[in-house]
Amino acid sequence: MANVLEARGLSREFGGFRAVSNVDFALKEGTIHAVIGPNGAGKSTLFNLLTKFLSPSEGRILHKGEDVTALRPPAMARRGVVRSFQISAVFAGLTVRENIEMALLRTNGIGWSFFSSIARRPAIRRRVDEMISRFSLDEHADTQAGNLSYGRKRVLELATTLALDPDVLLLDEPMAGLGHEDIGRITDLVRESGKGRTILLVEHNMRVVSDLADQITVMVRGEVLAEGSYAEVSSRPDVIAAYTGGQHHG
Repeated sequence: MANVLEARGLSREFGGFRAVSNVDFALKEGTIHAVIGPNGAGKSTLFNLLTKFLSPSEGRILHKGEDVTALRPPAMARRGVVRSFQISAVFAGLTVRENIEMALLRTNGIGWSFFSSIARRPAIRRRVDEMISRFSLDEHADTQAGNLSYGRKRVLELATTLALDPDVLLLDEPMAGLGHEDIGRITDLVRESGKGRTILLVEHNMRVVSDLADQITVMVRGEVLAEGSYAEVSSRPDVIAAYTGGQHHG
């Protein structure tokens, strides 16, 4: 499998503190890859570097073999690399349907002029209906996004992000703050969304990681400690020791 996103010798310092130190990382095409680690491990900083919300102090980032170190998030989105829950267009004052319409119109490069264009584009209307059904939002289609429960709002955010049809989807703690039922729903949606694309996620919930991830990178103190399948990394004494005494999520 080809490497879709790579980091080579990636480091980031904040006032002399190295949050990420000389990290090599490869995200392989068609996989779901999780980055885990105890609090302060540097995983969020690595995620922000890979999604171009931070610039590295040292090292390079490559997308499909091309150096993209200097690119900003909008340029990465145009290349099909999209960070969910950050870039997704969810507007509290618009309904669920209108939010998905907005995202689809952006994807098709169409201006959004108070929905006048929607009526003339039945293909987009059909696609909106498909996505509302796929994400089980039918009964909330005409509800303002600001009135949704937290879990449903996260479902809508994922739906609007996938409306952008990214090749690479980057998820920053998608299960944070969700109840048990919503975690199950989002897990199923992420798994379904992974078909035909590549996903990178930072996630604390180890049950979700074991359920979803093909490959796992474990970070400790800004460095990569271990890589492999969940079975491989979870049984390593050094990984267990890294979580011992820290914040362990089972």
